[in-house]
Amino acid sequence: MSFSKVPLTRSSLSFLKSSLHSRTGIRTLSSSYHHQFWDGFSTSSGTKDLKITAFGLAFGAAVVSLATSRKESDVTLTESVKGAEENYRTRPEQKYPSPPEVKSHPIDHINDPPERDDLPIIPLEEVEQHCDEDSMWFTFRGAVYDLTFFKNGHPGGTPRLLMAAGQDLEAYWEVYRQHLRGHIVDWMEKHRIGSLSADDIAKVEANRLDFGDMYETDPIRDPNLLGCTQKPWCGEPRIDLLTKDYITPNELFYVRNHLAVPDIDPDEYVLIVKGNGIKKHKFTLNDLKTMFPKHEVVTTLQCAGNRREDLHGDRKVFIAPHWVIGAMSTAKWGGVKMRDVLKHCGMDVDAMALGEKTPKNIKHLQFEGYDTDETGLCYGGSIPIDKAVDGLGDAIFAFEMNGKPLPRDHGFPVRAIAPGHAGARQCKWLHKVIVSKNESKKPWQQKSYRGFAPDIDFENDLSSWDPKKLRLDQAPIVQEMPVTSFVCNPPQRSIVGMKGATDITVKGVAWSGGGRAIERVDVSIDGGKTWTAAELHKPIKQRRNRNWAWTQYTKVIPLPEYIQKRLANGEKVELDIVSKAMDSNFNLQPEKMAPYWNARGVCINHWYHVKSLLDPSRNKGELEMPTDIEFANTPSSGEFVVPWGEHGWKSDPKHQSNPREHTAPEAEHF
Repeated sequence: MSFSKVPLTRSSLSFLKSSLHSRTGIRTLSSSYHHQFWDGFSTSSGTKDLKITAFGLAFGAAVVSLATSRKESDVTLTESVKGAEENYRTRPEQKYPSPPEVKSHPIDHINDPPERDDLPIIPLEEVEQHCDEDSMWFTFRGAVYDLTFFKNGHPGGTPRLLMAAGQDLEAYWEVYRQHLRGHIVDWMEKHRIGSLSADDIAKVEANRLDFGDMYETDPIRDPNLLGCTQKPWCGEPRIDLLTKDYITPNELFYVRNHLAVPDIDPDEYVLIVKGNGIKKHKFTLNDLKTMFPKHEVVTTLQCAGNRREDLHGDRKVFIAPHWVIGAMSTAKWGGVKMRDVLKHCGMDVDAMALGEKTPKNIKHLQFEGYDTDETGLCYGGSIPIDKAVDGLGDAIFAFEMNGKPLPRDHGFPVRAIAPGHAGARQCKWLHKVIVSKNESKKPWQQKSYRGFAPDIDFENDLSSWDPKKLRLDQAPIVQEMPVTSFVCNPPQRSIVGMKGATDITVKGVAWSGGGRAIERVDVSIDGGKTWTAAELHKPIKQRRNRNWAWTQYTKVIPLPEYIQKRLANGEKVELDIVSKAMDSNFNLQPEKMAPYWNARGVCINHWYHVKSLLDPSRNKGELEMPTDIEFANTPSSGEFVVPWGEHGWKSDPKHQSNPREHTAPEAEHF
């Protein structure tokens, strides 16, 4: 079957939007369809029109409306996994407050653009003419903006911005709701060129596009996951649950999705491995399970942007998700070593690992996922080839998580696991593996996760992404993560019963990327004035430079005499609890974020302060959370240290809208 190529211009966009609106298309994704879709992409040398097959347009419609197709330590670990699941299923009822009522749609929390008598009225017909890369105008609630300069700076890539050019943004922002923050509109106001007339505003309202819900087939998430970005879903667990078990139960593992969750038939699944120096192979799921030895590894994953909200203060961060603190979890992954698969495809992995062979055209291993946006762009990233071929690197193509098939939210049926590296590099729903001289060209590799210098900001630098001015050589792409730790218990803003108590127990987690071990965690209850070393919990044996999994810590801290006296007098006392970790390379967490503030909000590891109130009138150990927040996960600095409901942070809304009872853990894999 063949499809003619047509330009993605006004008419083809109309076709796409009509397809979206009709909510028809393909519900399942097979590798052959995906090939035809991608093979249809080309760029005409004579024009700037993006070329896409007619099938690609229909496929894109389906993506948007329906979310594309579908030894001793080992014994200890197995017991730990089983124990984590059992503890989670049988855990006592938590005394959390009811979530605050959100009375209006979160988009309504964005202030309307201000009245601007100093700007001209621009006809809607004129706005619609500015819809290519040479000139991109947009409207939002009656305001008109010229964002042509932003074509290279948009974190999601130029095609997404081009798709909405000449139109109103509100319908598009309903699909990608990470835009729904007031500072986005404030920034756009600087690039406003006019306003629509009242009649044209009415036309926009009457003819607003309805793309349907591309996330409607997403799995239901556990109510103990805080959705810090709703569409696409990104959720972090209540951090007070992270110290209950060493292994994080699957349903509590943080979720980072860049697009809708694919619904993939495992019987149709194909993994393509190709590129420089190897012979192209296609592997089914059964091939991976039967052709190679199974390898298991326990590793902690952390999103490169964990704690991003802390950086969002006077200087704004213009990228999502809006992580607070809990985008870090630990699991036992099962699959096949990347080096074994590459060896089968013809690569001399042993010689490369030993440095005996260093081909100039083999430097990186690129990953591409089956999750695809409406323009045909799939998620992707890459890791250095040294990590993939290292016999001690434990990099695998995983098909199990804690002894069970991968949940859909975590990459079913196969994902990449590169222990010690940022979560962004560990591609889910893995479709293609490409051996290359270059790093992945996907925007999530080249733009989203870079560590820029503190003087680089979004408004003046990243928004235009001018290669003549932006020094990318000074903004490394995130791979291995820095040392970090944070306090989980007592939770942020908790009220702790202290009747007759003379000490307090502090618990938390610590981790360092690159396989570096946690050697010590110091804890303070006075904001860092005085410190004491915590007891470290390391239930599994990990070798030097292969400490992929986190360290949990506990410290029973005697209360200073002056605090005991205040409690004895019936006074409530607030503690400022904080921890700092040191890894095996003597890397220490910094106290403050200012020296390493970066516009992308990545690799955030300054001290996390937990404010907890000691109440002598309550029984010892009694814990109460304030009623104005749904989760104890709150930033310790930044602009959004306020009740969650005001910013759309909440658990999965399907728990409120779907009447069926929440299923048992892992029952929703298939």
